[in-house]
Amino acid sequence: MEAACASLLRVATIVAHVNGGLVVEVAAQEGCEQCARGRGCGVGLLARQRSRQLVVALPRAASVDTDQAVEQCYPLGQQVTISLPRTSVTLLAFFVYAFPLMAALLLAGLVPLVSTALWLAPLVFFATLIMCAISMKVLLRERSERFRPRLVC
Repeated sequence: MEAACASLLRVATIVAHVNGGLVVEVAAQEGCEQCARGRGCGVGLLARQRSRQLVVALPRAASVDTDQAVEQCYPLGQQVTISLPRTSVTLLAFFVYAFPLMAALLLAGLVPLVSTALWLAPLVFFATLIMCAISMKVLLRERSERFRPRLVC
């Protein structure tokens, strides 16, 4: 029960098999108005449109040797549960939104101590936002597996 609270869970349908994983389709829940709009409860992150296809790796405990065995264990059309840890969502939101904004505000606030040019503070603010966005994209690319939904056994 505690593990379920620590993760965002979603039911998905298997639509294809790929090397080492499954392609699943996550549909927006009809009963949840916020999910249908793709925002609000956090599970909407898994399905921004009405439905979205994701590649989910097979769990190591459920690893099977051949593609034929994967198709037998996980047939097309089968419903599976995927999860995304809440801490991953929070951490990703911090790196994408909060950190760049805090850095830009801090550096733009320090500009008047260095220069009296009126145009320099906005320039530093927007340049910092752009540099943080590029840096986060490069740094998080190698760690993207941490923010990928996982198949629940």
